[in-house]
Amino acid sequence: MIDMKNNNTPLVDEHLKSLMGMEEAQTDEFFYTRLRARMEGPSDAWRFPLRPVWIVGTLMILLGLNGFMLSKEFMTKTTEQKQENVSIQSFAEAYDQTIHSSY
Repeated sequence: MIDMKNNNTPLVDEHLKSLMGMEEAQTDEFFYTRLRARMEGPSDAWRFPLRPVWIVGTLMILLGLNGFMLSKEFMTKTTEQKQENVSIQSFAEAYDQTIHSSY
């Protein structure tokens, strides 16, 4: 077994002696006054009800939805134009109104 009574070294004793004069840190009275005022009374200042993280998230979702809707709109316009060209060409062919170009 190890003898625990004389297990101290001079360096440890020196550090323990330096800690003998330590006192608890003190705060200024102004800190407690402001803390008490904040805890007791509600602030009359207007506070923003939503956090910025929710606003940014909502805007990202709306931008994504907007981009999706725009892409669908452009896709339908190009298909409508193709169908319109096909219908005009079929109309011209039906009445033999096609123009043959030499190019």
